[in-house]
Amino acid sequence: ELCEAIAGLSRVDEGSIMFDNEELVGMSPLSIKKKGLRMSFIPEDRLGMGLVAGMDITDNVMLKTYDESDGPFVDRIDGKKRAELIVKNYDISTPGVNHIVKKLSGGNIQKVLLGREIEMHPRVLVTAYPFRGLDVGASNTIYAMLNEQKCKSVAVLLIGEDLDVLRGLSDRLMVIHNGRVMGIVNPRTESKDRIGIMMMGGKA
Repeated sequence: ELCEAIAGLSRVDEGSIMFDNEELVGMSPLSIKKKGLRMSFIPEDRLGMGLVAGMDITDNVMLKTYDESDGPFVDRIDGKKRAELIVKNYDISTPGVNHIVKKLSGGNIQKVLLGREIEMHPRVLVTAYPFRGLDVGASNTIYAMLNEQKCKSVAVLLIGEDLDVLRGLSDRLMVIHNGRVMGIVNPRTESKDRIGIMMMGGKA
């Protein structure tokens, strides 16, 4: 729910979400985009919220730019070129960009989603449980992609439960238990045991 609230996909009843001195509460994803606030979102539900399972890679890539068309028609040739670039740059194993997304492996589905969002050149990348359900090889690839974005000064907001992964990728770690913030720590100096206690609702 936190990711959806930040991305403008769910209602916020109280509190404030600020980005570049802009209040995001009450904004839709389209409003956020039109404000020029470059934010990308990789949801936990890859095929339910992130991609359209029955559409091919090209159409899924084009989902992010349909609103930029001048009229009722979209430039599928340009969309295909962008899809081919994503397939090449992110080493996606597929027969081609006309391949239906749901027929890909879990790791390749995630790479299509993450590649599409990264190619929007975000300043903030919000992602929830990006490694869930993936094998070790795919997880390592996704980890490297997120780490590369961080090295490029993209702010990566990663929500997850694997403490080793969170400590490896994070500069700051906020621990939330049952909706309450238990603490904000430096994952490189705070012990794994103390973070684990906070994750279970205890006080470190």
